[in-house]
Amino acid sequence: ERVFQQICGLGEYGLPESHAASFALLVYVSAWIKRYHPAAFCAAIINSQPMGFYAPAQLVADARKHGVEVRPVDVNFSDWDCTLEPMSGNDSSLPTALRLGMRLIHGFSQKYADAIVAARRDGPFSSFEEFARRTGLRSAALKKLGRADAFRSLALDRRGALWQALPPRETAGLFAGLDE
Repeated sequence: ERVFQQICGLGEYGLPESHAASFALLVYVSAWIKRYHPAAFCAAIINSQPMGFYAPAQLVADARKHGVEVRPVDVNFSDWDCTLEPMSGNDSSLPTALRLGMRLIHGFSQKYADAIVAARRDGPFSSFEEFARRTGLRSAALKKLGRADAFRSLALDRRGALWQALPPRETAGLFAGLDE
């Protein structure tokens, strides 16, 4: 009974105090990183999703508000996770930019992102056709990338990418009868 009472006493005081101290340290370190390395902070928080407090769009908006250059998802530059990239003409004293990762594309699988990164080892993609051939991705994945506007480095906007992502059987009858 005496041991139980001692444990109860510790539970009422010791556990909350140690928890509070640990949490305070995490908050202090996180605040320091956010203040001095906002791009790295944002990338780490997004890559740790889902966490439940803030949506990725809110985190990106906050990073922009704090001066971070946020670069969009792009098939020639993005990995699965958000990454950091040097600013143009960057030396080590200048801040870095945040490149959004393919994890932010709704319904996009990491295995597709891995296929893109693997195909990119042979060099950057120069056209949609080359991208589709080298990655072997099916129309559904290509459409998700198109909706995410991830083909900008190929000079292709959302509409153009979605149009090219349509399988031939879906476009075959679109212009039938126009010659008449």
